[in-house]
Amino acid sequence: MNMPHHSHSAAPAQKVPPVALDLQALPGGWLSVAKAAGRAGVHPRTIKRWIRSSYLPATRMPSAKGKGHLRIRLGDLEALLARGMLQ
Repeated sequence: MNMPHHSHSAAPAQKVPPVALDLQALPGGWLSVAKAAGRAGVHPRTIKRWIRSSYLPATRMPSAKGKGHLRIRLGDLEALLARGMLQ
């Protein structure tokens, strides 16, 4: 893809430090895998299996090691448990 050429020089990009996300402040309430497992009464591996199987949506939040932390929306977990089809 060809990018347009600008005749003026742009200011150098500034490095922006990563923003620490406060998941408690996000709407909907987010849970770690361990907290979701405790709430559901199952092992954390079961929560991860539900995520891999697409029964339970999850989001990866940034982490220091770069892989990211899985976070589950409380409402999604409660909806899955209300259906009562897993465990």
